Amino acid sequence: MKKKLILSVCVAVAMAFSLPSHAQRLIPKQKGMEVMGSVPLIKGEKFFAKDNFGVGVSLTRYLKRENYTFVLAEYEQQNMPYRNYGIKLKDAQLHLGYMHPILSDNGKNVFLYGGISALGGYEELNEDKKLLPDGATLLDRSRFVYGGAVHLSLECFLTDNVLLLLKGQGRMLFGTDVHRFRPALSAGLRFNF
Repeated sequence: MKKKLILSVCVAVAMAFSLPSHAQRLIPKQKGMEVMGSVPLIKGEKFFAKDNFGVGVSLTRYLKRENYTFVLAEYEQQNMPYRNYGIKLKDAQLHLGYMHPILSDNGKNVFLYGGISALGGYEELNEDKKLLPDGATLLDRSRFVYGGAVHLSLECFLTDNVLLLLKGQGRMLFGTDVHRFRPALSAGLRFNF
């Protein structure tokens, strides 16, 4: 009898750890940190063009009904072609935003979110140099930029505390001399705690 009881307890514990637990997901006031890499989408450029990339770190906080707010610090670099060399465009931005669920599966494992954010930051063009290597003068300049963004995010729970993220983002920047609308695709991981 004692062996059967111990065996039953071991089987119950093994089943409890092998089955997914949804009790700790999407709790109001739960916080998370996400890390992501992105690729800017530039008209007329290759998808993975040389020196075009972005990285970001975000803090999230869940609200009621599976929605959440976020603060995102983002760095993006683009290499804009000019004759036979490139002009570097570097952006450092801070986003404050809100995401709302659009769709989810019955098990609450995969979500499609839509959201908006306000952003501000600094844009550096050609490392603040006015003269280009061929002697031409660059009329565009580095400056502070501001604006907003729309977000679309596909989020999949890998475990109760780790999510895989695939995101699309369209930023509208004001105060810039180049490309007011800047779309980007990104992927990353979120760790909820």
